[in-house]
Amino acid sequence: MRGRIMNAVFARMQADENVFFLTADMGINLVEKIQQVFPSRYLNVGIAEQNLIGICAGLCNLGFRPVAYTISQFISHRCYEQIRNDLKLHDYPITLLGTSAGFDNAPLGPTHHIVDDWGAVRTIPGIDIYCPSSVSYADTLVDKILAQPRPAYVRIPKGAFEQPASRDDTLYLEGARGGPLLISYGSTVQTCLALQARHAEVSVLVCNRLRPLQADLVRAALQRHPSAFVVEDHFPSSGLYNMLCQFCMEHRLACQLSSLGPREEYHLKVGASAGYYHRLYGFDEQGIERALWGQSHALIDSPNL
Repeated sequence: MRGRIMNAVFARMQADENVFFLTADMGINLVEKIQQVFPSRYLNVGIAEQNLIGICAGLCNLGFRPVAYTISQFISHRCYEQIRNDLKLHDYPITLLGTSAGFDNAPLGPTHHIVDDWGAVRTIPGIDIYCPSSVSYADTLVDKILAQPRPAYVRIPKGAFEQPASRDDTLYLEGARGGPLLISYGSTVQTCLALQARHAEVSVLVCNRLRPLQADLVRAALQRHPSAFVVEDHFPSSGLYNMLCQFCMEHRLACQLSSLGPREEYHLKVGASAGYYHRLYGFDEQGIERALWGQSHALIDSPNL
């Protein structure tokens, strides 16, 4: 997914000399081509995310369209004040690309677990938020964002997922009438699709764009189901579960929402992979199955909610 987005950034820099790429000590054979071909529009600020946003703001004053790239947890939390004051208060159209999502960096421990990133960005108004679920969507996302005069945050999960093969912001994949609805984004969509392949009655709502929600499609999907499960690798209290609870209240929808995702805690035990945490918190395939068909293993039970 990251490679496809970097290819899209490179193509846009070829077509538009105002696009300026910045990173905070990131590479791994993803940005080196940009550095080599566009050295005058490339800057690595080092491990200094606060400076990253401040420099982006200054570049906007010079007429550039900055694209900033680093680990999701750091670009959302370490420079929160700069995003609020330097970026949003001036409405600068800066694009923030955050690499990794949820427990993608599982072996690195809780400092690198990304379970509260876009929830933090969401508290700042007027920033569009995306989390692509497939390479088809990722391929066109950069052009889509840069066509708008607004700031955006992109949460990029690891993996190159071919399905769903759609470039739509929101996608409703309907199962048999009356079956359960799973709502998801990013890499957890793959778990939902795997369940749908095994259980024809399962419907899946994919939200590649998290803010603003595509209200008409989301409302139509929720109206078709008496209950729905939000599957996400993010804290529910500030993630899509919370957003949809508010959405249902504002639109007077009767759909009963449940959350399947990480518990509201920073887990200190280091797991070898994202799958360890998905199993631990009950939003792997088996955990979701147990939640859908009557067992209580996976539902959120947090004193913080």
